Order: sequence, then structure tokens, then C-alpha cells
Amino acid sequence: MDKISSLVGRYSFRAQVFFNGVFCDANAFPQDDTSGQLHLVRSGPAIFRRDGAAPLRVDEPAMVFYPRGSAHTLEVPDGASATLLCAHIRFEDGGANPLARALPECLYQPLAGMDALRQTLDLLFTEAASPNQGRDVILDRLCDVLMIQMLRREFEQGELSVGLLAGLADRQLSLALAAIHERPQEPWQLESLARLACMSRARFTEHFRNVVGMPPGEYLTRWRIGLAQNLLRKGLPVKVVSAEAGYTSAPAFTRAFTTMVGVSPRQWLKEAAPVE
Repeated sequence: MDKISSLVGRYSFRAQVFFNGVFCDANAFPQDDTSGQLHLVRSGPAIFRRDGAAPLRVDEPAMVFYPRGSAHTLEVPDGASATLLCAHIRFEDGGANPLARALPECLYQPLAGMDALRQTLDLLFTEAASPNQGRDVILDRLCDVLMIQMLRREFEQGELSVGLLAGLADRQLSLALAAIHERPQEPWQLESLARLACMSRARFTEHFRNVVGMPPGEYLTRWRIGLAQNLLRKGLPVKVVSAEAGYTSAPAFTRAFTTMVGVSPRQWLKEAAPVE
């Protein structure tokens, strides 16, 4: 199974470039619960600051990514300038998106160590420097591609110690996670999921919590509610959505949805942003 494509298809995102050029000032980014911020430093120096973390000075080409829109500042020392390309990465459902939750608060990677992304980065920077028509749309799409390749790189290298991608990279947990993703409507129990992972209940529960960052039952509920939100956006009635998401009745689904989201499915749908 193509796990990354399955995840991106279920929990989509889109990039929107908001800066491309030479920067010689300072900018503060407030907490943003709807999108993350991607900063590609083509040449430094650039300094990134975030509460609770040491300042990050970037002198060589690098990627700095805040998946959950953490408040941070970007500044260039007096008398210097940096060449940057910056984009908002708008995850569906913002910071609650499992893809955003799977990544660290801040992801920093020197571009010199990202050979698998080299062709995309070269094309991205070439397009960024061109005056051609359609450049803005192409840059947005290339940032989308770059994000998918970055997710694949993190997954393949096993660099994430906690989160969804780490769970998918785990030989035993991936079997249970794949079953949840592919067949969320089944009446999964702790015993059946542990059996798929070839583990005891106790060991499965402990290992799942340590790797994924939450208990199996909570993950199953979050996945089902995320699926339900997608189906609601498509206009399916609550009764149909509840069955597709694995609930025995519409009232049971409504209770679970309201407990996790804070409002009923119908109220959430009224307030939710339309699908673009």
C-alpha cells in the first residue's frame, strides 16, 4: 500500500507562496491554527526565534517548517540580507490534521542533506527567479510536491520518533494502522487490533502510545471523526456518514463527534470552511 498517498489523499493540504525574494527586515508570525509556515532559505543569514526554543540561525540553504503554525519570528541581522521563499501550508482542519500532528513543532533541514528533493528544489528556485507568466501558480504546486517528498523522506528515514508517520514506519503497528485507515467502518476492538500487530493487548497499547503519541482507542476515534468530516463536507447525510465512519447509529456518532469537536456534526458543518 502507498501509505503516503493514502494519507495525503485523506488529509489534504495546499501551499500558497506569500514571499519570494530578498529580505532584510524582521517579521513576526502569530500563532496560526489554520496553516503552517514553510521558509526556504536560499542564502542567509536568517534567524528564527520561537518561545521555549533556542534561536535558530541559518547561514546556508535550508528548510525551516512550522507545521502547526507555531508563533515565531524571522529576522535578518542589521546590514545583511537573505534570499527567501516562504509559503503557507494550509492543512485541512489546521493543526488537528494528523499529517500536521505527526511532524515536530519545527522541522529544520539543511538543503545540502536533501538529495532526494534536489530536482524539485532546483526547479522551484529556477521558477522563483523567472518573470514568466503563471509563475505564482507553479510555485504553489511545486511547494505541494516538495511537502509530499518531505513527508516521504521523513517516513523512509524513520526520523520521527512520535507520530503517525512513525507508526506507519513501525513494522507491527503499521499493520493495525493500515487496517484502521482502510476499513474504519469495522467494529475494531483492542483485541483485534493487537492481533493484527501480532502483539499482546498490553504490549500493543503501550507500544502504540509510545510511538504514535496517543492510545489506540483515541487514534481510532480521531481517524473516524476526520473521515466523517470529509464526508459531511461532501454533502452526505449524518445517517450515512455515521455508518461509513464505523458507528452503529447516528446518535452514537453524534455523541462521539460532539465530544471530540465540541459541537454537533450539523453545527460544525455550518461553521466549517467550504471545500476549495
